[in-house]
Amino acid sequence: MKKIVLILSLVISLFSCKQKNKDVEKKELSESKKAELIAEFKEMKEADQLNRSYISLKTFDQNLIDSVNKLTIEENIKFRQTHQSELSEEQIDSLWSIQNEIDLKNTNRLYEIIRDYGWLSKAKLDSVVDPMLFLFHTPKETIEKMQNLLIEEVKANRMEPIKFATYVDNMRKKAYRKNQLYGTGDEFDPKTNSVVPPFIENIDSTNIERKKIGLPELKQGEYRTEK
Repeated sequence: MKKIVLILSLVISLFSCKQKNKDVEKKELSESKKAELIAEFKEMKEADQLNRSYISLKTFDQNLIDSVNKLTIEENIKFRQTHQSELSEEQIDSLWSIQNEIDLKNTNRLYEIIRDYGWLSKAKLDSVVDPMLFLFHTPKETIEKMQNLLIEEVKANRMEPIKFATYVDNMRKKAYRKNQLYGTGDEFDPKTNSVVPPFIENIDSTNIERKKIGLPELKQGEYRTEK
């Protein structure tokens, strides 16, 4: 009986190891493939930014857009609060419709690339394009799928924990209108017209989640709670 139990334990152990190796196995990133992906990311970035600046600044004036992009965060926010829209609601809706399709296409393609090659950081690709750009524009219907893929990349040490946490917090704020989980990004406070530490639900829960992915605990003054 002991022999049977031992044999079963060995079989399960071998299967688990094999399955684990299968899960982390990725395609080789050759120099030719790297060059191909860099070119593809550049095209994706161009598409990503195609209408976004028009929508956010509510103008087609490229000179104005270029000048606003050179402002500080506080100056940029102040401009957006006071600038009167030069676009009609119909124009903005049309731009969003086009951009939403682009975002979904980019997200699906990024998912495929990460699935096949693992998380490819800006440094690993030797590229001026940071893949985080596309993550921040993940359509709501694909967030859970993308997060499930990325947490495995964190566990495999292919993606930096801070980048994963930043993505999760960004999606919680933009898509779900929730407070941040990891407390990674400062927020704008309209009452004081300034950038302040992020809102989180509970510091104990936040620090537990940060510890799970290898991030240090938040300290007093690095976060806010609504209670």
